[in-house]
Amino acid sequence: MLFTVTGCGKKTKVSDVDVDLTTMSSTMVYSYVYDMLSHPSDYKGQMVRMDGDSNTTHGGTHSCIVYDALGCCTEGIEYILPEEEYPEDGAKITVVGRFATYTKGEGTYFVLVDSVLE
Repeated sequence: MLFTVTGCGKKTKVSDVDVDLTTMSSTMVYSYVYDMLSHPSDYKGQMVRMDGDSNTTHGGTHSCIVYDALGCCTEGIEYILPEEEYPEDGAKITVVGRFATYTKGEGTYFVLVDSVLE
C-alpha cells in the first residue's frame, strides 16, 4: 500500500485502491455499495475509496453514508480511523480503507479497517 502525505499534515492520499467509488455516478455508487453489502466475500480485503456523509450511530460507530440518485435511500459502511478524531456528523468525507466484516450477536457488519481520511 502506498501513501502520499499532503501539505496539511493530517490528510493522507492513498495511491492504490481496488474499488474507487469516488469516480462513479450516485446511481452506480449506491448500486456498488449495495452489492458490497449483499456479497461481502467478493470484496473482503480490497482497498475501497468512497465519499459521502459522516454519520455516528447511537452505538458510537462511524459510517460513510451514500445516497441513491433521488436522495431518498441510503447505504453506509462503517470505518475505523487509527487514533484520529472523527469528523462531525453530516460532514462531507472521503475515506479509504480495507473492506472487512465482523459479527456481533446475530448480525454481520461491514467496515473499512485501517482507514484514512483524504
